[in-house]
Amino acid sequence: MSPTNGRMEKAIADFKSARERFELYEKFYLSVRGDARRYLESESNTYKIALRKIQALILPGIGKICPVCETQCCRLDDPEISIYIACTVGGFGLKDYLLARCNAIWPDPRYENAVKNLCPFWNSGCSLPTDCRSFLCIQFFCDKLKKNLDMRAVTESLGKLRTILDSFSIGKCMA
Repeated sequence: MSPTNGRMEKAIADFKSARERFELYEKFYLSVRGDARRYLESESNTYKIALRKIQALILPGIGKICPVCETQCCRLDDPEISIYIACTVGGFGLKDYLLARCNAIWPDPRYENAVKNLCPFWNSGCSLPTDCRSFLCIQFFCDKLKKNLDMRAVTESLGKLRTILDSFSIGKCMA
């Protein structure tokens, strides 16, 4: 077996586990009620405001760089790109999933993308609303993009987003 086949087999196995976890995230989200739901909605609003601020900083660069880029950064396993998302669906952990998913309508994940080595939310670009992206994805910038962004401002905004994630309590969503 070639190393490339081994990497792809690992990516597919990781993705299978990620899909199961992602489906559990959705079940948990749908079960949040009452005060727990109000807490989630309040925290989600704060998170999405911060996401929109970051997007305002990065979308002009993305619009300029990404459509003409020859390298696909939303790949699950590529040794030439330093992002590995096969162990997640869309790069989400439970906290950012809950915050991004809250009161939002998302497209169905395109799970068939996994066999093509792509993110399930890839469809000629990210199919998620701009304020519903994962923290993993929102903080990944290729060298070309970094050169076209005010990375000081982006880093400051990412720090604020990280603070929101760190202070978010999953326990309060279980009350």
